[in-house]
This record gives sequence, C-alpha cells and structure tokens, in this order.
Amino acid sequence: MKKTFIALALLTLVSCKKNAADEDKLPVDDSPVVHAEFPAHAPKGCGGGFYSVHYTDALKTLRQTEDFRPGERDYYVSELSDRRNEYLNASISPSERTEWLNGHKIPEKDQHCLLPLFEAIGEAAKRTLPNYHPHGYTHHDDDDIIRGSIKEEMPDAEILGVGVMSPTWNIEKHSNGVPSVRYKYGMAWVKSAKFDDGYCRIAYVNVLQDYSGGGSYGESRPNFIRAEPSGCPK
Repeated sequence: MKKTFIALALLTLVSCKKNAADEDKLPVDDSPVVHAEFPAHAPKGCGGGFYSVHYTDALKTLRQTEDFRPGERDYYVSELSDRRNEYLNASISPSERTEWLNGHKIPEKDQHCLLPLFEAIGEAAKRTLPNYHPHGYTHHDDDDIIRGSIKEEMPDAEILGVGVMSPTWNIEKHSNGVPSVRYKYGMAWVKSAKFDDGYCRIAYVNVLQDYSGGGSYGESRPNFIRAEPSGCPK
C-alpha cells in the first residue's frame, strides 16, 4: 500500500511539472517566409521627408511581421515611438488606421503612398501574429497586483495569463549608491473589447517597491507600461 501511494504521488508530481512546462511552450511556426514586393524607397510622387520616414519605418515593420518566428527573437516588431509600433496598430485595427491618417493629416489623395503597406502588414500579421505569445513569466507571487492594474486600465479584460519573470528583485539606485526602488518585470495576457482587431494583448506591468530606508522597502505597487498586440491561446 505504501509503495502504491508513493508511486501515485510521484506520478502526480511528474504530471504537474509536465503541464506547467507545456503552458509556457512556444508555438511552432515552420511555414515558409513570404515577402510582399515593395521598393526600398517611397514610390514616385510620395517624396519628401515626411513620407520617406514613414515609408521606411512601415516597410521595416512589414519585414519584421513577415519574418517573425517564435523563439528567434523575444519581440514581434520593433518599438518605433512611444513604446509602440504605430504602423502595426494602424495595419491591424480599423479604428487605429483612421486615427493614424487623421492624426497625421494625410489628405485622401496621398493615402495611396502608405495604405498598400498597411494592407500588407495586416495580411502578414494574420499569418504570424497568432504565434506571438508571452513566454518566461512563470512566477506568480505578484499576480493580484498585476491583475488589479489590468482591471483599472481595461475593466472588461479577460485575463488569460499573468506572472513575473523572476522571483527576485532588480534594484535601481541613486548616483550615491543608495537604492531608490526595486522592481520585477511583470505581464498579463489579456483579451479586451477595447481593441477592435480581434487580437489579444500582452500587457506589461512592472511590480515596484520604493526604498524606505534602513534596508527596507514599501508595499508593492504596479506600474503599467504598455500593451502590445499578440496572438490568443489556441
């Protein structure tokens, strides 16, 4: 009886470890890379510094979207401004595209300079973005703090996963060597009707504790950083 109990306990332990590892497994994408044909520079009639910069950054975004494969890099596309990639967002979201065109005051006669790139990014994202998932956030002591921050930012959010990268703290110090704050890198994987593109989001929420002197720190607090498009669980 004792041997049977030990065997069952070991089997349960192995099974739990396997399931925990499977949850953090990267998706597999062995499909061939497909590159849409676009010239390296903005087409004739779309010249000038304004279009040149946007065209170059949008083309870079397109190539990264097309080339993304899980495990080859830890980001989907580069952040180009304000901790976001405006070209990806404008390509996958109808409302973001309208906001981008209006915000940059692009006249309708000039929209042909960038809209084909937005369309191509959106099509490439359909192939590769579903395989962009959070990975490595496997520690859960600070889940409630992260969840609370998400509910403030996105009250309707369905939280699909949450965690921090490490159970230990990173310490930021003043120039005199005295600590100012310590922090952990945190994340929540969410789905929210706030976004009209059908994709989920990886929301980055750091957990901070301010230094209070004498080797002690204050209570944990969240610092919402940003949310980026991602695939949803399969």
